[in-house]
Amino acid sequence: LTTYGFLFWSRTAAADIENMAAISLACWWYVVKREDPGFFSYLVFYLICFIGSQFKGLTAFIIPVLAILPDVLRNGRWRRHLSVSNVAAFILGLCVYLVPFVYATMTSKGYHDNGLALVFQENIKRYFEPFDHKEPFYVYFYYLPLLFLPWTPLLIASLAHGMQRYKKLDFHTKWILEAIVLIFVFFTLSGSRRSYYILPVFPFCAALMGAFLFHYGDKAWKRAGITLQALFLGALALLETLSLLVWPLVKAKSGFVPPQGFKEATMVLGTLAILPLLAQWFRQRRMGHSSKGLFFASAMGAAVLMAGFFTLQYNLLEAYRSEKPFLLELKGKMADIPSQNLALSKNIANVAFYMAMPGPIRVVRRGDQVRDFLDHTSGTRIIISRGKDVKKIISALPTGCRTPFLKARVWPWTSRKSKAMVAFKVDGRCQSTLP
Repeated sequence: LTTYGFLFWSRTAAADIENMAAISLACWWYVVKREDPGFFSYLVFYLICFIGSQFKGLTAFIIPVLAILPDVLRNGRWRRHLSVSNVAAFILGLCVYLVPFVYATMTSKGYHDNGLALVFQENIKRYFEPFDHKEPFYVYFYYLPLLFLPWTPLLIASLAHGMQRYKKLDFHTKWILEAIVLIFVFFTLSGSRRSYYILPVFPFCAALMGAFLFHYGDKAWKRAGITLQALFLGALALLETLSLLVWPLVKAKSGFVPPQGFKEATMVLGTLAILPLLAQWFRQRRMGHSSKGLFFASAMGAAVLMAGFFTLQYNLLEAYRSEKPFLLELKGKMADIPSQNLALSKNIANVAFYMAMPGPIRVVRRGDQVRDFLDHTSGTRIIISRGKDVKKIISALPTGCRTPFLKARVWPWTSRKSKAMVAFKVDGRCQSTLP
């Protein structure tokens, strides 16, 4: 609940946390009903998986199956699940999954994309033959520790000690560890990789940390892990407390100037986060080391840092957003322009969201598509492009309309200049100078 990745993606309008919730719920249901298999138990499991798959993709089915696989295979338990009731529940769950696709086909009214074909393209084909989101195979070794901040030190200690003691662990803890490995390997083997894809492993990592702290961890390992965790959180809190000394250096290196109130908020939050750790340190000097007390002091510090960041600091940084102000300004300028006269160089969901367009927006990825869009529309046309796509768009525009009439603001310190939006306007004044 206090990890950066969980909080960051929980506050976005994306289905990734719902996907994680469906996976966790399916695994929990299996644990509850593992000794009482029957048609109803199977059906609920498959319904959770298939309804979750409707929101995000087939990972909501695949990951729970992978996660429970070590337990199903252990001691021949799989034989209990070779039953007519299991097959019948699976078929019924699959039918529930297919209902929206059948309904969409029956009521398409001119929409020609096939939903199941898109499922295959976005889940199966993307896994083996990715057409985008191509990142190196090792990225999750970087993304998981990053997104699991500030609890990464304790997670590493839990994993390292679990691997070391694997043969001595009880089968419940082995199961958690095996599930983590299988999920991590599954996403690593995929050709398409993004940071948030690895989120479904979070609940299993948290469960392993809980087992490490209160079940299988040796005293020396626990003490070392919790101490490292406390030192890491203390360093973060101290950095925020002393941040007033750091800002001049940040400005000199990157040009970044914090928004109004950000400096003060950072200093206050750092001070509040370090207080429970200092209190525990003084307590330990009088009463001796307490791993439990140090862990809970760390948890309080983490809660302050994460809550403060997402409820105060992050909101202050909104002043430096460029996409939202750009789209809202464009929306005002397009008050008299119909939605069919708007096109995008790429399918950008935020455009439809912020501009509240009443209908579908055309996507023009190539020059010939731009020319076709201009040939089949009249009046004022608007084309929105990312910075990296501008050359393709400009080559197909009339020569008099190749200068953007609106640009998103690009801050000096940003590393995403290629994604900054620009808008081109094509109207009667330049229609006669088509290339």
